Amino acid sequence: MQRRSGLFVAICLWISVNGSLAYLQHEGEAINKCLKNYGGLTPENNERLGRFKEWSENYEEIPCFTRCYLSDMFDLYNNQTGFDKAKVEDAFGSPVYEACRRKLELDWGSSQSSCQHAYQGFHCIANMDGHPFTVIDSMANVTLTAKNAMKECLQDVHRNDWSRFAAYANYPVNEPIPCFSHCFLSKLHIFDERTRRWQLRTMKQQLGVPAKGARISGCHRQSGKDRCATYYKQFTCYAMAV
Repeated sequence: MQRRSGLFVAICLWISVNGSLAYLQHEGEAINKCLKNYGGLTPENNERLGRFKEWSENYEEIPCFTRCYLSDMFDLYNNQTGFDKAKVEDAFGSPVYEACRRKLELDWGSSQSSCQHAYQGFHCIANMDGHPFTVIDSMANVTLTAKNAMKECLQDVHRNDWSRFAAYANYPVNEPIPCFSHCFLSKLHIFDERTRRWQLRTMKQQLGVPAKGARISGCHRQSGKDRCATYYKQFTCYAMAV
C-alpha cells in the first residue's frame, strides 16, 4: 500500500530510523480501525494526526488512538505490559528512552498500561527525537563533561533557537547559534586566553578532534567578525581537518 503523506508522526519517525520500512503493511487498516469511533481516516482526522507533536502533553485529541495504533503496528508496545525498553532503544536510541523514561515506564505497582500512558510516552518520544540534548548524548568520542558543558550553554539560549542545533552537523560557514561554540569551549578550557593558543590535547580528550595526522597548521589563523565567530571558525577547522 502506498504510504499516505501527513499521517501520524509515528510513521515518519519509525521510517526515519528504519529505512527498510518504505511502506508499512496494513497501515491503512490499522489507522481506520483506530479511528473507527471517530469517523475513520477523514481529511480532518488526517490533519489532526499530522499535528500530533503539537497536541497537549496530557490531552490526546483522538482518545486512545496512540495505544491502538502502536499496539497494532509496532512490536515496541504491548497493551498489557506497555513499552518494550529494548525495542524503543533500538528504534529511537537510548538517549531518547532515557529522556522519556518516567513516561515510558509503568508506575510502580501498576501491572497494565493505559491509553494515557501510551499517549504520554509516545508523545514524549515524538518530541524528543532530534532534540538537542538527545543529539548531544548520542555524540561519539565526546566526554560526559563536554556533553554537560554543551547542555549548560544551550540553557542560556532561547528555546526557539534550539531548532538550529541540527545545522551544526553540516559545518556551515556561519555558526547556527551565535557564541554557542565559544561558550562550551570556554567551559572546557580548550582555548588559553592568556597564551592565545588552542589546547589540542585537551580538545582531543574532550571532543575527539582533530583526527590523528590531520592537517591543522592553518586553523589558528582563521578569523571571523568577532571573538565568537573566530572561535567557531577555528574550532570547525580543527574538527573538519583530515
